Amino acid sequence: MRKNVVIKENYEEMSREAAALLRLTIEKNPEAVIVLATGHSPQLAYRYFVEGILENPLDISRATFVKLDEWLGLGPENEATCEYFIRKEIIEPLGIKEEQYLHFMPEAADPESECERVQKAYEAFEKVDLVILGIGRNGHLGLNEPGEALIGPAHTIGLDEKTKGHEMLSHTTEAVSRGITLGMENLFKGEQILLLADGKEKEEGLSWYLNDRISTQVPVSFLKLHPNCRCIINRESVAVRQ
Repeated sequence: MRKNVVIKENYEEMSREAAALLRLTIEKNPEAVIVLATGHSPQLAYRYFVEGILENPLDISRATFVKLDEWLGLGPENEATCEYFIRKEIIEPLGIKEEQYLHFMPEAADPESECERVQKAYEAFEKVDLVILGIGRNGHLGLNEPGEALIGPAHTIGLDEKTKGHEMLSHTTEAVSRGITLGMENLFKGEQILLLADGKEKEEGLSWYLNDRISTQVPVSFLKLHPNCRCIINRESVAVRQ
């Protein structure tokens, strides 16, 4: 088993451990910069994180939260967007100020300019304390999709067919064919990466993180090159060899 891999018995245990790490990151550095993935895998962790702060207050007024990626062409009120997800799960419950939140706009009129705006702001961070990631059905990270090459900075990208079937997109009737995302170089800026694996459909991608191969066709496989990547697995839904 690769080092820094933690196997929890169920989704709740996995989520509590992830929430604890998220809180500890801010306790250690009240000015922490944290990148947030969306979707099912981190959702309960965010809810535990919020509950913990409401029950046991933590000063998050100087922390910065960064949205990892976004579907393009949807309004921000659309329930399928990453924007809707992050605001509902973290921004609004904790009263996080807009200046603490760096995010791609899903309705951006000029997506390339939006990439440049977010990239410039991201590069200005002296450090990024924690990057939270899930695994796509095709092994993608954020919307860094499989391909002949991976891109370093923030960029727009055409969605893989498997990605078009993402559970979040079931909340809209609008067709989505492109996305916008932080790039691989952006992700590797994180001093620590937290990779969450929940769901049988993640087994193939996870196997590439755990084995000794690296391929641009499976972006998650590159995380084994990061010096401080921690992976938390839900044993109940993902089969792994120990």
